[in-house]
Amino acid sequence: MSFDPMTVTWRLWTLWAVAFVAFPLAGVMAQAATGGISDAGRALIGGMIVGATLGAAQFLVLRSVLPLTPLWIVASSLGLGAGLVVATHWLGTATDGNALLWRALIAGAGLAIAQYLLLRPVLAWSEIWLVTVTLGWVVGWFITRAVGVDLAPKWANFGAAGAITFQALTGIALFVMLRLSVLVVR
Repeated sequence: MSFDPMTVTWRLWTLWAVAFVAFPLAGVMAQAATGGISDAGRALIGGMIVGATLGAAQFLVLRSVLPLTPLWIVASSLGLGAGLVVATHWLGTATDGNALLWRALIAGAGLAIAQYLLLRPVLAWSEIWLVTVTLGWVVGWFITRAVGVDLAPKWANFGAAGAITFQALTGIALFVMLRLSVLVVR
């Protein structure tokens, strides 16, 4: 295994929790650039901005324990951009009903697949990441809508409550993968 289990400390988990700040930052930047996700072109731009911002925050934390390169940022940008384009093309931009959650599933899967392809060679059990990020994206949007965030601006990503939940879910998944990887090494 490429990482040193002794470097997995509370500092990692603290930084992972704080990285949730990338979500509102990404949302504001995407909104400024696109004016909202109203078509596939804006979905690509917004998704790439959000993916790059989140990917950068994750990379800054993960590089302390995993041999990842800045390609993580590029893959995150392209994955979320492509996922959001496909989701918007197929399902439109409505934020009521189940369309939002199906769109979240597709966009989250785009992000998850892109990151999984880079995580798979360096971390055992990376399938956990694939599932957690995909479903975490849906949960993030569900919570954002449930707490009453105004979705009329057609945000490219979910709000702070959803972001905190997403970070918690992916943090737990990361913890499990790192611990399982230690068991594989021994």
